Amino acid sequence: MNSKESLALTILSLVIVSMLGWVGHTVNNNQIQYARIEVTLTSNSLMLVDMKTKFESAVHWRSQIRTEQALIKQRLSVLEAME
Repeated sequence: MNSKESLALTILSLVIVSMLGWVGHTVNNNQIQYARIEVTLTSNSLMLVDMKTKFESAVHWRSQIRTEQALIKQRLSVLEAME
């Protein structure tokens, strides 16, 4: 091998190693971003489940209040009819 071929192979090797390093760095950054997105989605899912539970509790409470209100109105109507 002459010096030109050796130089060309060295340059080609450096380009390949540089590209592999860049790919490795990019993959690592993407994995970190994916992990951050996954943590955010998990957090948002927990908040949504909590909001759903609170909403269902509020609906149940509202239903109980309406039932009690209807019973009070019914008793009041009976009392007014007795007078």
